[in-house]
Amino acid sequence: IKLGCEVTGIKLSESLSEEVVSMIRRDVTEHRILVFKHQHHITPELHLTVGRWFGEIESTFYNHPKSPHRDIFRVSNDRREGCTNVGRTGWHIDGSFQEAPFSHSLYHIVKVPSVSATVFAPLTEIIENCPREKRDLWERLWMMSDRRSGPVHPLVYSHPETGMPVLCFHLGMTQGFIQDY
Repeated sequence: IKLGCEVTGIKLSESLSEEVVSMIRRDVTEHRILVFKHQHHITPELHLTVGRWFGEIESTFYNHPKSPHRDIFRVSNDRREGCTNVGRTGWHIDGSFQEAPFSHSLYHIVKVPSVSATVFAPLTEIIENCPREKRDLWERLWMMSDRRSGPVHPLVYSHPETGMPVLCFHLGMTQGFIQDY
């Protein structure tokens, strides 16, 4: 299963043509994860510019005092440098507590840890390769957020751009599942 690819020959800090930006957007849709290694001079403004290539930025999280901008969620394993224990409540997709989960997540990783609990999983392939009985059940389930006014999402839905089946879930922020909602 192919999940993600490394991009070479593009420096995000340089002026990029609309053709290159369009290619990056297409590649994100096709490969799901793009890694741009050795990108220097990623300013907060550039980080936000790249984020806007994919739509409006949603700022739903609290702001750490060292965050350079309200729209940048600063995460760290050091409480003095950023918000800690983020995403540690269980397998999830980002923004599952919103009416529409986040379409994209953009990470500027300053120091890549040698050991990490973060794993990216190919959700379409998980659905397509599970036994038919399980998939039939999953397609009848809806995830109920643990937020009081939280949304209810179908566990399996069609990706808005590709039409491929994907999962919407957050195992740490789910009150329960509803069958045939």
